[in-house]
Amino acid sequence: MNILTDKKKLNELAELGWQEVKTTDYIATQLKVKPLKRGFGNGNTGLLYKIGNGTNAILLRADIDALKTANGIKHTCGHSTHMASLMGVVKDTLQFEKELSKQNKSIYFLFQPAEETFPSGGKAFVDECPEILKEIKSAYAIHVRPHMKLGMIGLQPGTIWAQGDYMEIEVTGKMIHIKNNLDSIDAIYASSLIVGGIKKIQKAHKSIRVGIGVISGGRQTNTVADYVILKGDIRLPNTHIKIIIKEEIKELIKLTEQKTKTIITLHYFDGTPPVINNSHTTSQIVRYFQTRPDVSFKLQTSGLFSYGCEDFAYISEKVPSTIALIGTGGTYDLHEENCTISDQGTINAYLYFKTLVDWFVQS
Repeated sequence: MNILTDKKKLNELAELGWQEVKTTDYIATQLKVKPLKRGFGNGNTGLLYKIGNGTNAILLRADIDALKTANGIKHTCGHSTHMASLMGVVKDTLQFEKELSKQNKSIYFLFQPAEETFPSGGKAFVDECPEILKEIKSAYAIHVRPHMKLGMIGLQPGTIWAQGDYMEIEVTGKMIHIKNNLDSIDAIYASSLIVGGIKKIQKAHKSIRVGIGVISGGRQTNTVADYVILKGDIRLPNTHIKIIIKEEIKELIKLTEQKTKTIITLHYFDGTPPVINNSHTTSQIVRYFQTRPDVSFKLQTSGLFSYGCEDFAYISEKVPSTIALIGTGGTYDLHEENCTISDQGTINAYLYFKTLVDWFVQS
């Protein structure tokens, strides 16, 4: 199938967020129609197409960026499958554009840059295309899930991806020679207390994920460190628990300052919102798939929440949306060095998007 050829080529072209120039060029060349918009953010990457000329509009979205790995830049999050499958559906839909227009319908196809990057392409699309968002009645996306069995489709209403926030903690001590360190203001020691305290917060709140992933500080081996910066992520199922966690981190910092005499500054950044599948749009798709015996997917409608983040959230905040999880039956999970998406998993992703278009045309 052409979608497998496209996936192979897109894997070869893999580029990081906001750098997907060759990827964008390839998509545009293969689709052979003029996009409604090329380029989001400050760059020239990403594409938006519109097929049909009606006021009843939906949006289908695929992300196009890759990830840096130990062995180069790769699509270890499955975005080559997302792109290839949506490209196949664009080509199919072009064949009945007149029929869509007669029905007063249109479909937007978004090839979105920089899903893995902050600031993200999803946010850029929302900021740059408010008039298009007003036209769209609902939006749909997919994400492959290697640890889900091949042939499974996950369609769960409600929160399906966590909110992902980010923090930096600056710790300032006083640099003195090691010979005088018995009464020192040690930024590294204070940082160790913060790391331990964060671990205690995690242990006390099983519904969140919080941790320090980067620590940098100190100047040389024979002095007490005067500065350390810690960087970490917070993954949250809802905004209520976020307020509690922020207060506990602030209290940890206050107690650490008192104990170590350091000055500690917390920089807390609100990141990607949670992805919330609209109950109505999700139920509609589930019901339609149940009427299609020719589509042999097995549906899973619960137990799918992930502490991962997805910037489709910015779109789902604006219009009723559903993101489906496509089981691909892989050995390695997303973002792992050896993660690859099977050809059949890619075909299933295409078939899901194609069935969505069938539903929209027939509804």
